[in-house]
Amino acid sequence: MKKILFMVFCIPLVINAQFNEYNPNYQWLTIKGKHVFVHFHPEAERTARVIAKIADEVWGPITSLYQYEPEPVHFVIKDIDDYSNGATYFFDNKIEIWASALDFDLRGSHNWLRNVISHEFTHMVQIQAGMKMARTIPAFYFQFLNYEEKRRPDILYGFPNVIVTYPIPTVNIPAWFAEGTAQYMRKEFNYDNWDTHRDMILRCYALDNKLLTWNQMGVFGKTSLGNESVYNAGFALTRYISQKYGENKLREITHKLGNTFNFTIDAAFKEVLGKDGNQIYNEWKSFLISDYKKRIHDVELNKIEGEIIENEGFGNFYPIFYKNNEIIYVSNKGNDYLSLSSIYLLNIKTKKSRKLVNLVNSTVSIIPNTNKIVYAKLGDDNPKWANIHDIYIYDISKDEEKRITFGMRANNPSVSNDGKKIVFIYQKDGTTNLGMVDIDGTNFKRLTLFENGEQVFNPKFSPDNSYVIFDYSYSNSREISKIDTSGANYSVIIKNGHDNRNPAFTKDGNFVYSSDITGIFNIYKYDMKNKVSIQLTNVIGGAFMPTVDDSNNLVYAGYTSDGFKLFYLSNEQQRLVDTAKKYVWTNNPPLGGDKPNGDLSRFDMNSLINYNDYNIPKYKEEKYSGFFSKLSFFPFIRYDNYVTSNTFVDRIKPGLYVSSTDYLNKYSIFAGGSINKKFERDLFLEFNYRDKLPILSSFSIYPELTLELYSVSRKTNTQLTFDPLDPTKNTNTDVTYNLFEVDLSAKNKIFTEGNYIETRFIFSQYSATIGSFIFPKTSILYPTTNDTYLIGSDIQVKFNHNGIVPTVDSDINPIGRQFEIKYDYEFNRYNKDNTYEIVDGILKPVYQHYNFHKVELNWKEYLQLRKGNTLNFTFRAAAILGPPVPDFFDFYLGGLVGMKSYPFYSVSGNKLGWLNISYRFPLWKNIDTRVGHLYVDKIYFSVYGDFGNAWTGEFPTFKDFKKGLGAEIRIKMNSFYLFPTSFFFDAAYAFDKFSRTILNEKVTYGKEWSFYGGILFDFNF
Repeated sequence: MKKILFMVFCIPLVINAQFNEYNPNYQWLTIKGKHVFVHFHPEAERTARVIAKIADEVWGPITSLYQYEPEPVHFVIKDIDDYSNGATYFFDNKIEIWASALDFDLRGSHNWLRNVISHEFTHMVQIQAGMKMARTIPAFYFQFLNYEEKRRPDILYGFPNVIVTYPIPTVNIPAWFAEGTAQYMRKEFNYDNWDTHRDMILRCYALDNKLLTWNQMGVFGKTSLGNESVYNAGFALTRYISQKYGENKLREITHKLGNTFNFTIDAAFKEVLGKDGNQIYNEWKSFLISDYKKRIHDVELNKIEGEIIENEGFGNFYPIFYKNNEIIYVSNKGNDYLSLSSIYLLNIKTKKSRKLVNLVNSTVSIIPNTNKIVYAKLGDDNPKWANIHDIYIYDISKDEEKRITFGMRANNPSVSNDGKKIVFIYQKDGTTNLGMVDIDGTNFKRLTLFENGEQVFNPKFSPDNSYVIFDYSYSNSREISKIDTSGANYSVIIKNGHDNRNPAFTKDGNFVYSSDITGIFNIYKYDMKNKVSIQLTNVIGGAFMPTVDDSNNLVYAGYTSDGFKLFYLSNEQQRLVDTAKKYVWTNNPPLGGDKPNGDLSRFDMNSLINYNDYNIPKYKEEKYSGFFSKLSFFPFIRYDNYVTSNTFVDRIKPGLYVSSTDYLNKYSIFAGGSINKKFERDLFLEFNYRDKLPILSSFSIYPELTLELYSVSRKTNTQLTFDPLDPTKNTNTDVTYNLFEVDLSAKNKIFTEGNYIETRFIFSQYSATIGSFIFPKTSILYPTTNDTYLIGSDIQVKFNHNGIVPTVDSDINPIGRQFEIKYDYEFNRYNKDNTYEIVDGILKPVYQHYNFHKVELNWKEYLQLRKGNTLNFTFRAAAILGPPVPDFFDFYLGGLVGMKSYPFYSVSGNKLGWLNISYRFPLWKNIDTRVGHLYVDKIYFSVYGDFGNAWTGEFPTFKDFKKGLGAEIRIKMNSFYLFPTSFFFDAAYAFDKFSRTILNEKVTYGKEWSFYGGILFDFNF
């Protein structure tokens, strides 16, 4: 009887790409509003109650805009990590909100909860209104599986060499339109508006002719600045359409996108606006450039900005003077995201810099008369493993770092002028306050007493250390305020309805700060005695975060079309700004007024505009009871070409994936099944449990438990052997092979994010349902029976490390390190020789016991040689320990997931060693081409070499190792705006020719090409 090696493929799906991890450290409660459920933990109670109020208030005005009303929405509120965001799961009718208010250098000041709730709820309404089917069917999938042509005679079918899974979604809204309409929400709210930050970004792009193209606006996958520019351009174009063509067009375009065979916004534009996307884009672009050139003209004639001293990176922030013409600052240079910023030391004269501390994105302060700096950074070394800020001190001379606070959520620290105290901000339940500690982190003192969502920023000690100056914000403006270090005498210094921020004291006791009072952020100096401000810069982009030395030389973070750079303006270069030559600011581009869509007269707009979130309605709290989302269904058609003798119809295998989760993601279910005309099945079920476990939780161990079930069948013909020495005693029959497997696993983060340890128990049963046959040399008919030829159990422990650096190309060309170390103990009962005995007239397999240990290491190292070019090493070593075991348990070296020069099953053994070296580089980046619903972004090419072998018994000589060369092309695309699409094609040549005799059949490998390809969501197999 042929033996079977099943590899169960659960072809990857994109169901929801948003972050949604449950933390079992917290208890959860539920309150119910008129239209919404709000689930929260007690530490976020105030935020939850305000959200319930806001969500019910904005429900009517937003749904009236799109003339669509969703089912009751579930909000999940978190105040666990120092993280600020909102996420809409529009298929699940769920919105997640992080309580920490957004403080983002590319955004202005707005009331966080009013803004984020209206934004995310608009997503829910608009995207559901634009769906082609019910939200329970997110997508249909087409799948294709092809297999290696060269197959071993003892293997039922080969290993896949082509894998395709491609979605046909029921929603296809481009990124700019989804985010633009969400920021537009209802313009009457003014919760998000065209503020000076947004105008700054778009103005710089337009004036330097660097606007995102029409195609680029449709997708994300860019740098921090690039992704924010999608939001920004989307907001601007949405407003333009509303103002020129009417607000009702937003609804009409959305509904047209929901037409069954409409997969691009160009087609929707054509139907609604009478022009395609490129025509509307070019019309808008021409207006922007012309309008900005007119309004910036006088500023260009009287520009005062100084000299760029740090041009690398697009996020250079928080400069402070150090000594000897040096400044310390925070920069993301060399990285694609602001979150990967670090602290640098820069010499102003030589322009040379060196990195001091990795992964810091806070203000930095110097301890006077020392070589020590103080800053905050994120970490999860705390009892609840939350990702929160604490304060650190770094000694520049000794290159030593010391943590001085623990679990305080302390950020943006500043040291007193006598070096004895540190003032900082800290967040709780969506409100930030000022706190103060001694220089060693002890004796915490709360300075401000805000409790209702107020936000404070950037504290600085006065020259005599008697008070602290800081930014304060509650709604759409920012004030500069002060408070005594005793916590008394809070007062406002600058309040003008604009955005005033980043105060820093000068030697004479006054301070410099940044303000957008002219429509462009510039640096001003405030005279504390006379209470007047003098403008020091007059820039085209924006000027922020000023610092001055004892000679009143100024350094600041200046915004350009390439991001934030550091500028130096000496005291001698400073001159009086001609106040007549300033920017002509307009909050509403002069295109005429909007015509509101929907009956706003039905709503109390005055209370929405002049809101009062200090007074919160009373809600009845209930214990969270495990609300589950509706089942999501993903129908698919799979063409499975595993048996070449199958007819076309036999290869068609329709199926269905089903998923659901509770709204906290404590539990989730994912299941699927497919079946073909021959009733060959592929079934699986996965259930995840992420809540507390007895005993373990008392040790702060919270493993994620998973139960997996698999049931797979395949049909073929086979030969039964009753006497290996007498072929006349053999017979043929049909057989259905079945695999049943149960996996129980527990996975837990260890040490830090990216490191996981998993323990797994695997029970598998391989069986064959043998058709009826006549015993050789008899007339006895044996009925159909079920023969189990392997009963296997496996205890597995696995450690995974993922140290891939986040970059815009990390999916197609990663940088960093990944490795996995795995140990298994297997105990199996296996019918090794395919022999059977008749016991009481029943055919029974003859089992042998195979119990053994095995270990395996998989290591991947991705080294960046220069930008976009990497040298990559993959090393795999594996061994079954102890005496040899049958080749059924072998490791396999080749194929799509290994040494591609050789077929998967060609090289196998109880032990294995393999080294792959590849060089990958871009052939073409920023292609920015769209063909219908497909957006092509980048193409990479790689060449690689392989050296490896698998064996049983003694270690072979190195001349016996197999060698191969290959090349791969990767193309990164997006389909239907939302779905990442990754195409790859491999060609590999095997240099070593060898033969194996299996079941008396000789199979030759090597000296030939192997080809692989596929279309998936990423390049990981």
